[in-house]
Amino acid sequence: MILNPDHVTIAVADAGPAIAFFALLGFRKDHVATIDGGVPARYMGMPAMKAQHITLVLEGADPHFEIQLLEFDPPPGSDPGAHPTNLRQLGFNHLAFRVDDIEAVTAHLVANGVTMLSEEMDYISRKLRLFEGPEGITFELVQRDD
Repeated sequence: MILNPDHVTIAVADAGPAIAFFALLGFRKDHVATIDGGVPARYMGMPAMKAQHITLVLEGADPHFEIQLLEFDPPPGSDPGAHPTNLRQLGFNHLAFRVDDIEAVTAHLVANGVTMLSEEMDYISRKLRLFEGPEGITFELVQRDD
């Protein structure tokens, strides 16, 4: 059946800040492709789609894990009433990263201007903390006791 997570794709208005943000977490830019219609656009159900597809690889991850950014051209409109950090909305909720030292990673992120959305919570033998990532997505750090 399923072996492990492979990637998460995030649509962004400007890939530069997202690339810099995920570099703070250990991701490096691996591949950039331009989608201008064709097979990838048809596969995604948007035959006229134009976008940059940027693959970020988590250094040293075993198994391999990627974040894939889509920077659409032109950027899609936005709904000012909907915000990704609203964890009660339907659909995508948050992305979680396992860490060895939640305090050290928190200090690193906060020192680099990342917004913390929650205090640390102990839950089912884990320490958890929520942050705001690129495009307002919510992500979580997880430190397991095992």
